[in-house]
Amino acid sequence: MKNNRCLYYTPKGTRSELICGDSVEVLPTIKRDADLFIADIPYNIGFNYGDAYDDNLSNEDYLSNMQKIGQACFDKCVVGGSMFIIHYPAKAAELLPLYKECGWELHQWLTWCYNSNVGHSKSKFTTASRAILWFSKGKPKFNHKATVQPYKNPKDKRIRERIEQGHLGCAHYDWWTINLCKNVSKDYKGYFNQIPAELLDRIILHCTDKGDLVIDPCAGSGSTVIRAEALNRDSIGIDLNPVIVEVSR
Repeated sequence: MKNNRCLYYTPKGTRSELICGDSVEVLPTIKRDADLFIADIPYNIGFNYGDAYDDNLSNEDYLSNMQKIGQACFDKCVVGGSMFIIHYPAKAAELLPLYKECGWELHQWLTWCYNSNVGHSKSKFTTASRAILWFSKGKPKFNHKATVQPYKNPKDKRIRERIEQGHLGCAHYDWWTINLCKNVSKDYKGYFNQIPAELLDRIILHCTDKGDLVIDPCAGSGSTVIRAEALNRDSIGIDLNPVIVEVSR
């Protein structure tokens, strides 16, 4: 990897790049503005990223760092572009006003639900969801039937008629039930807390067109880059951890 960057072109003609560095510093150097940002940002829960990143900051320092990332993304986003932030609901509520200060508009608060075998407690309900904050810079691009969910009542006469007309399902709700990416999942790459391909595909297909640029400022396992490439989008993944960027490559 030369100069901590790995650039390659796929047989489909899309361009993908993996960059080891601080996204706040790297984003201003990228010549093209992004159509979509997807960020599964650090959760500040003490996860071991090695020497690359301290995931046990004071809440004040943590929020400040995440706001800087949000500002760098806003400055590098096209008008009509979007940013999706994935986090636990309570922390998402703290981050929301900070990203608005950057200029982002909250377009929608989505909820990702999943089954969980961990985190069960005798004093509170089990956390089995995350917030997905959809921010936009102006009116966002949205392909509302890029993917659909199955009809709930396929035997209904009106629904049968729609199916006969070629309709595959109805538009998604603002809550998504998608399984976690586990070590037995097809898209698992050996990285803790990996975002499922189905979730990434849904965001990318609904909010971009072929040839658009998708950037992940906290690339982790590189899943966003992999899925964007598979869906014929250009992509850039940025991460502080050189080992993870090399594995992603």
